[in-house]
Parts: sequence; structure tokens; C-alpha cells
Amino acid sequence: MVRAALHPARRASWGLVAALMVIGASGCATEVIDTTSTQVVEETVTTLGDSLAGADLQQLAAVLQTEIAALSQAVFNSDRTAARGHLDRINEAWAYAEPLIVAQFGELADQITYDLRRVVELARSAVDRNRPADASKAVVFFRLAIASLNLQP
Repeated sequence: MVRAALHPARRASWGLVAALMVIGASGCATEVIDTTSTQVVEETVTTLGDSLAGADLQQLAAVLQTEIAALSQAVFNSDRTAARGHLDRINEAWAYAEPLIVAQFGELADQITYDLRRVVELARSAVDRNRPADASKAVVFFRLAIASLNLQP
């Protein structure tokens, strides 16, 4: 049996295909390395009345931080009712915080709101899909995003 040699251009195209498959298979993921020690989160309630209307950005950041931490603990404990309650409060706080961020930070608001929107989406995913890892990421990402606001909730 006579085997035909591959044309050099065909060999190069197969090499390119193989290289693209390796690159595509490697994927991209965000990895957060948290250097702080593991600690128990105690639930604290920030009382601003029934509504967050009129709260300033500092107060809303504190509510978000508290509720995201509580949501993470509730998802970890498989308490879906509590997790949904925390998620409702997160959604309410975010609805008031986003316009305040846009008004206060102008051109920088796009990146800041993108980062915080990602935190809110991780919280939603944690509750809707029962993903404790997303809840933990939301806690860490919130801490990183809030640092860019120079707020100490």
C-alpha cells in the first residue's frame, strides 16, 4: 500500500487546528485567592425602615455587605427561604445604589456598576441555582468592588 504524503500546507493547517483546540480547551475563569482566614459570619440587621428610599451610598453599601454575607450563610445552610429574603433586600438596595453611583462617579461609574452588577448576579445565581460557591464569590467580589468606591460600610 502506498501512502500519500500530506502537502505541507495541509500539515500546517492541522497543526493550527490542534493549537486552537488546546487554547480553546484551556478556558478562562476568574480565580479569587482570599488571603483572609475563614470566619463565622454573624447576621446583623441594618435597620433603615421598610424601604431603602432616601438612603445614601454609604448606608446602601452597608446593607449590601450585610445582606450578601447573610445570603452566603443561608445558601450554605440550605435555608432557601432566608436566602430569598436576603436576595430581595439585595435587589432593593441595588436598585437604589446604582443611580447614586452613576451620579457620584460619572465616567468611572460604568466599571464600578459592572463590578457590582456582577456581584448581584452571583447572589441571584446562588439562590436560583443553589450554588454556595457563587454566594462566596459574591462576598469576596463585593469586598473588592466596594474598595474602588472608597467606602467603609
